[in-house]
Amino acid sequence: MDTDTPLQDQALDHVRELLSTHWREAKDSADDDGKFAISLRISVQNGAPAKLKVKCSISKTITDEIESQVDDPDQMKLL
Repeated sequence: MDTDTPLQDQALDHVRELLSTHWREAKDSADDDGKFAISLRISVQNGAPAKLKVKCSISKTITDEIESQVDDPDQMKLL
């Protein structure tokens, strides 16, 4: 019996459920440009019964920057 289609269907069901559950949380984590990321990882272990795991991760990219000028201590300071 071919188990590929039932496994794919079940994986899609899990993906939909996780997206539905965590979409708002991911959207709320968006950066200033409105970008956010949801990663989904599907792991399958064939066998009887086959095992299926779908993992959802939400990430926010944080960009921060500090700029400064450091004077060369060997240079004289002009007044």
